[in-house]
Amino acid sequence: MQTAPPTTIERIPPQAYSSLQAAVSAGHLTFDRLYLPRPRVWVAFILVTYLALGSLYALRTPDWQAPDEPAHYNNIAHIAQTGTLPVLKMGDYNQELLDFLLYTHFAPKVPTLPLRYEAYQPPLYYVLATPIYWLTQGNLLALRFFNLLLGALGLWLLYAGVATVFPNKTLISGGALAFAALLPMQIAVAAAVNNDVLAQVMVVGAMYVLLRWMRTQFHGTAALDSRQSTMSLILLGFLLGLGMVTKIYAYLVLPVAVATVVLVAWLRPRVGRPLRGLEWSKLRRSLAPALWVAAPALTLALPLWVRNISLYGRWDIMGLRWHDAVVSGQPTTAEWIARFGLPDYMERALSYTFQSFWGVFGWMGVFMDSRVYTALLVFTGVLFLGVLWAVVRMISGPPDTDMDLFQTSVLMLFGLLLLGVTASYLWYNLKFVQHQGRYFFWGMLPISVVVALGWREVLYPFQGLITGLLAGVLALAIAMAGVINHTMDKWTVLTVGLTSLFLLLQPILLSGYNPYIMARLTPQMRRRLQHGPVDVGLDIMRTLAWALPFVLLALVNLSVVLRLIPQQLGR
Repeated sequence: MQTAPPTTIERIPPQAYSSLQAAVSAGHLTFDRLYLPRPRVWVAFILVTYLALGSLYALRTPDWQAPDEPAHYNNIAHIAQTGTLPVLKMGDYNQELLDFLLYTHFAPKVPTLPLRYEAYQPPLYYVLATPIYWLTQGNLLALRFFNLLLGALGLWLLYAGVATVFPNKTLISGGALAFAALLPMQIAVAAAVNNDVLAQVMVVGAMYVLLRWMRTQFHGTAALDSRQSTMSLILLGFLLGLGMVTKIYAYLVLPVAVATVVLVAWLRPRVGRPLRGLEWSKLRRSLAPALWVAAPALTLALPLWVRNISLYGRWDIMGLRWHDAVVSGQPTTAEWIARFGLPDYMERALSYTFQSFWGVFGWMGVFMDSRVYTALLVFTGVLFLGVLWAVVRMISGPPDTDMDLFQTSVLMLFGLLLLGVTASYLWYNLKFVQHQGRYFFWGMLPISVVVALGWREVLYPFQGLITGLLAGVLALAIAMAGVINHTMDKWTVLTVGLTSLFLLLQPILLSGYNPYIMARLTPQMRRRLQHGPVDVGLDIMRTLAWALPFVLLALVNLSVVLRLIPQQLGR
């Protein structure tokens, strides 16, 4: 069972433990509270920051200068004006008109009404946005703010879901929220008219319900066949069904959720108890809970399938085949490889996907400074090493890891979801050249948890020191290669070097809690570290150290919305 977080952090006598890691694992102090002592204050601050930055994006991004915004807006306008759902027809995608609109920065006199190529999309978002259209007479800014508020709801659900799994690990829940709320491309998407944000809300809401249900099963607080458990599964199916009538990628979450319910119901895992062997005779019993999930989801989606089949042809339940036929003129993967070659295609796919995940604005044509992407690449490398450290500790098991069976199982579930997100991205790019990192955002819950987990891991003294040493060696190697080849990349060397320095010095902030350091100090120096202004200063610096990458992301957002977008897009 998990130990409840203490209201005060206990000071550890230096002779009591061989390492800070052992002290944390023993439950006598909570590592996360050393860095984030008031998580609720930070949650509120992060959400307010998201709304402020999102408002700037909504206000300062010129009309229609967000991917597919005119086509999504036209869906809402069609429902508001006709009372019927839009139907995708030949001619709704006009590549020449779209190219001209992009060239002229959507000049006011050029109509955007012919752009209706999103008419095949599931209708829920457009139906919900229709009252906003009526009340504001089709005001684009009002619809953008509607999406922004939906994004705030999604962020709250994301935090609640992560906190359900990691109630005492505030660096994971707080870090996941901060990353999801301050990722530049995510805010830009949330401040534009599209159905992605509502779909994220439905997916994250469904995952929140699933995680709460899993917690009751792992901790044995509710029987599998109890009324509470059944209602949770029905709600899960209902939210997944709403997601399926909002955005196509929600279909990928349903089989993952159903498989998770079957496994949990079959294996009956319990925290603090070894997993029992597979009993095939009990597999049939585990299918009933899965039906409570699948039935409402499929029931909600069925009318849409019938409509799509009647409009777009047999078995085209999502309208995808008809959509592919309509969007002729859009560059295909086969054509691109035939023209430029596979190496060029792979280079573009990797670089453009990475850059557009963090932020490429307008219609994917407004790039940030290359130095920003370099710094983000270095940060990604640090996160990768942090996640690697966490995986090694989880494989080693207690006492090396502070994750229980429930938390480890959820992380495995998130890994499966990330595989699904990646597979869907690769599948779409087999047909069309769509190297847009925003297509990963429906997996923002597992992505943000992985980011928070990796960053938390390198804040541990040992892991941080080793990672810092590796970064220092890399900086030295890049510098030496630059000297030899006369192509010194000073910015990369500086970025990697500063990252190394931060990671090497960061353990000093834990001096008052590190038994190795405390054992070598005089009693007077110990008192200064543990009491008074030095202790308060270290507390503040620890919080700032954890918040540093997220503060930098916020500054990047300000630079984008106050300088880059107005300069490149004309407002």
